[in-house]
Amino acid sequence: MPRMAMLIDLTRCIGCDACTIACKQENGTPVNTFFARVLNVEAGTYPNVKRVYIPVLCNHCDDAPCLKACPNKAIFRRDDGIVLIDQDRCKGTGACVSACPYGNVYLTKTDEWYLNEDEPYERDFVKPRLKENVARKCTYCAHRVDQGLDPACVVACPTTARIFGDLDDPDSAVSKYIVEQKELTGRDTFHLLPQAKTKPAGLYLGTMSDQESHTHGNRATATGVEPVTSKAQRSIETRELEAAPAQATGKKLRLLPIIGSLILLAAAALASGQEDVEVMERIAPSDVYSTSTCMGCHGITGNGGIGPPIAETKLTEMEFLAIIRDGKGMMPATPAEALSDEDARSIYSEMRAKEVDEDQIPIAYKVGRVLSTKSVMHIFLFAGLFSIFFGLKVLFYWIKISGAWGLLPHLKKFGFGKAIGVFSWSLIVDGFLVASLWRKNKQRWFLHGLMLYGMFGLLLADMLMQIYNPSRGDLELTHPIKLLAIVAGAAVIYGVGYVMVRYKTDEYMDNGLTLGRDFLFVNLLFHTVLSGFMTLTLNKAGVNDWLMTIYIYHLTSVALLIMTAPFTRFAHAFVVPVLVGITRVGEELVASGVNIAFEREPSPGRHHKSEQIAAQVMAEIDPGFEGPIRLRYYP
Repeated sequence: MPRMAMLIDLTRCIGCDACTIACKQENGTPVNTFFARVLNVEAGTYPNVKRVYIPVLCNHCDDAPCLKACPNKAIFRRDDGIVLIDQDRCKGTGACVSACPYGNVYLTKTDEWYLNEDEPYERDFVKPRLKENVARKCTYCAHRVDQGLDPACVVACPTTARIFGDLDDPDSAVSKYIVEQKELTGRDTFHLLPQAKTKPAGLYLGTMSDQESHTHGNRATATGVEPVTSKAQRSIETRELEAAPAQATGKKLRLLPIIGSLILLAAAALASGQEDVEVMERIAPSDVYSTSTCMGCHGITGNGGIGPPIAETKLTEMEFLAIIRDGKGMMPATPAEALSDEDARSIYSEMRAKEVDEDQIPIAYKVGRVLSTKSVMHIFLFAGLFSIFFGLKVLFYWIKISGAWGLLPHLKKFGFGKAIGVFSWSLIVDGFLVASLWRKNKQRWFLHGLMLYGMFGLLLADMLMQIYNPSRGDLELTHPIKLLAIVAGAAVIYGVGYVMVRYKTDEYMDNGLTLGRDFLFVNLLFHTVLSGFMTLTLNKAGVNDWLMTIYIYHLTSVALLIMTAPFTRFAHAFVVPVLVGITRVGEELVASGVNIAFEREPSPGRHHKSEQIAAQVMAEIDPGFEGPIRLRYYP
């Protein structure tokens, strides 16, 4: 399988910007969008001064952060490693702009064009391919690569500073050049910002003072690269064929809800034990206990089941009756309509007379014993702290990779208070309200909102339950808190169903990197809501034999959903709004004009990322060099 990559020899680059012009002509990018920038770096002070030109472009990373950050699955990775953005699918959210540590993803609300509106070049060639207010970036000229040609910037470079080819092919131009340079000049390739851990395909060779006159072989011929058809050019039949493995995987994973339920039910049935069945046959039908709902949790003989043994109970009759009416721990309150006072007293008499047999206490009780209110609180406290710890770790990773720390020193003139205001407003409008999706596709916004706002509704209902019904006593279906949970749960179930349909029909659901995490999140969310509805239904129907088993299933699903949140698609709920907020702060900084460097960089707003790249490259090519590093921009 090919792995297309570009190597840039910094010794050969003279900063002529021929690559920049060729890229703009080939791709027709607007005035304020540059896929191929060249950083003009000055380092040191007179007389110890260096100047280096650093071409930067999309690195088409193996672990592309822009792809993982995109909430709309608009960014995908081809089989040859080229990462592309679907112009029709992108909703202009802006998370990918901050997610790229190299500053090579661009999003402008409006485009400025070089030529007149009536010019055929822009009207017919450019504008149909570049839609307004969507993300864009270097494509390695995929349309040329598919024809066996080099990207336009490679062809235009007069000093052959750019070498393009297949890294996995030892006979390709780029592979040969790497080996040749190691032998002739002793130079090893390096990647930009290795701390970002994005596994970029882009490679660099540092500068040097002496070099052999001939260090570059022939260019890759058209037959040297096996054409790779882009997704936009594939036929429908080819797409279906390629999607078959992913769909097969999706079908298997969509069986998880059913398989999981069957396993849990089977385990509970085994836990009840054959011994209880034999005892059940000996119990007279006239026994009140055997016809009540109590045996569902406390076992057929009262020696315990999922609930504790109540045989030989030490409680007084009043205490016994109070627990039945008010509930305790995981036991819901039982109204008189379901169990009369007279029957409750009869059960109390039966249980007082029954003997406790330690051999009959099943393992189900030992498992259920940890589910006291206090134990469950501790379990979920641990799950919550675990999720918060790793969630913050994930969030800090994304903040670091976005270059936000490098943005802070430039906000002094702009105003930190103003920056916080822009960021907070973006969290609400772009994050919680998902304004970008609302603008582009209101139907998708609604279906997306079913899951997003449904999850918030369930969280709110649980918080209110903790405040107003801490004992988890049974509430009427028309109670506001119960009604909120039911409506929110139904919305989530419908939203999950919609996503599962998309798994089967949408070719972009597998973007080459995130599918496994998506499946885990969706299935755990499905289990959580389904088990919640099952618990509610069984409780209302009085089918208590399985009630505690299903409740354990529900608690397990919730705990797993919480603990895996930082590692699944769930993370988008807090990562994407933060990334979009950082993007908006950068946009406002450029618009304010308080920092000319952010304004004059060819693609405005990424000066802080360029500074980081320049510092790393200078440290790479001359570790002992000391002195300030400056980026020069020209009007």
